[in-house]
Amino acid sequence: MLTVHSRLQRHKGVSDPLEVVAGEISHESILLCLDEFMVNDVADALILNRLFGHLFSNGAILVATSNRAPDNLYEGGLQRDLFLPFIATLKERCIIHEIGSSIDYRKRTSAEEGFYFIKNDDSSDFLLQKFQELVGERTARPQVAEVVMGRKLQVPLGANGCAYFPFEELCNKPLGAADYFGLCKKFHTLALDGVPIFGLHNRTAAHRFVTLVDVMYENKARLMCTAEGTPFDLFERIVTISDAQSRAPRTSSRSRKNDDSDLCVDNELGFVKDRTISRLTEMNSSEYLEQHAEMIAEKQKDEDNINNNNNNNNVVHAHAHVVQSR
Repeated sequence: MLTVHSRLQRHKGVSDPLEVVAGEISHESILLCLDEFMVNDVADALILNRLFGHLFSNGAILVATSNRAPDNLYEGGLQRDLFLPFIATLKERCIIHEIGSSIDYRKRTSAEEGFYFIKNDDSSDFLLQKFQELVGERTARPQVAEVVMGRKLQVPLGANGCAYFPFEELCNKPLGAADYFGLCKKFHTLALDGVPIFGLHNRTAAHRFVTLVDVMYENKARLMCTAEGTPFDLFERIVTISDAQSRAPRTSSRSRKNDDSDLCVDNELGFVKDRTISRLTEMNSSEYLEQHAEMIAEKQKDEDNINNNNNNNNVVHAHAHVVQSR
């Protein structure tokens, strides 16, 4: 969707820019495979029906996975009535298969490697020390990461593909998926200090943290962090409406204050928290970190080949210049 919005910007002034963008996408790929299909942005919700209407008219085929059935997409979202035609279009044009499994394969990994630290008084200094070890002989300094549509993200410390952020700097500011994608494009490792227990008081930060984890997972980025509890502890106070309703009824000896202190009833967060917990667990496994290391080695190999080719070209040009001078 970030790509779609970027293309729409390029085609401003056209009578139907969505039709043009859909035509470009259909020309490039007739089969669209979308993993983890979800809608939580009003700007996306308002254009999806027309976008996919054009795509389907062009013969595009959609294969998608989602944790939400079509009827539950964009549940509780702004102006959802304008989104409902897209649900009807999906149900009309696609065959819905429900795939259930009680096994979360992301948790079936080897023992933790030690990049997730439960916070104590010395954790921040310890994380900085670990960050410096990853940076090596390079000097970490403030940097800027460019994101889509000309935006820039200030990085407190960065070097050698590694970035360091206090949690507040990355998840308590008005940032989104585009910013996190830009960050992962420039840095393969993130040191994040002070991930809190989530509840009613920091619900917005929890949404951003979920988005950050999703983006890092998709980019096979490495996360090193300090947190106030285990991945499960972080989201223990986040519940869906149905979870809240199914809780044991209060008695006179169990006051509302004691029972629901900082309890956050949020359907979207409550729905995605299990995925985030399992991804955090997998991202700390030896299997994931091995994949990360292989990805970094492959990128380094590609960069070395490019540098060697450039050096060879420079040598050729130098010889040509000498011959010409003679």
